[in-house]
Amino acid sequence: MKHPQFTLDLDRPADFSPSAFARAPGNEAAARLVDQWPDWPAPAVCIAGPAASGKSHLGMMWCERAQGAAIALSALQASDIEGGLDRPLWIDRHDEEAFDEDVLFHTLNLAREEQGSILITARAAPAKWKVALPDLASRLKAIPVVEIGGPDDGLVEAILIKRFTDLGIDAEPAVMRYLLARMERSYGAIDAVTQAFGRQTLAAQRRASVPLAAQVLEDLENSH
Repeated sequence: MKHPQFTLDLDRPADFSPSAFARAPGNEAAARLVDQWPDWPAPAVCIAGPAASGKSHLGMMWCERAQGAAIALSALQASDIEGGLDRPLWIDRHDEEAFDEDVLFHTLNLAREEQGSILITARAAPAKWKVALPDLASRLKAIPVVEIGGPDDGLVEAILIKRFTDLGIDAEPAVMRYLLARMERSYGAIDAVTQAFGRQTLAAQRRASVPLAAQVLEDLENSH
């Protein structure tokens, strides 16, 4: 299996190194789960959280630590597990995408039988997934889950700085102060703001400034 290449919308590679992951009370338990491998409570565990909350970053960190492979749940096929689980596996479920229930069931069974390791990342805990296969539903309910909580002020600032760095945006402290005083405290808002900044600065060759920050927030507010 191949590792997916995660990039931001503007096609600039993001930094998924452990040192670039901003830890805070809301995500510390999830980061600690990665650190604790292979001393996990079960062969398969799950990190659940909203979009843009750092699940992919944690998945990349774990793959590096565990020398694992990564695959989207929707792409998981029987051929991927024909020879068993030859290495730890990170399975990412994006949104509510469909997947092969039989294949996932057998993959989870292999992890138990072979004492393998599976990290699942998803927006919702596996126990909440709607599946038709009763045996799979039972397996999913047994998977330990660590939830990523909402960002506090410190984490909002740290993620903004990281995302601006990933996008190559040069922003003065005044820009950060302006955004922190006015923007919504959510991962989705952070993502929307940084992507909007990226589009504006690249399209017009503009430097990040307080007037641009005001324009970005006004445009996002009007688009809702």
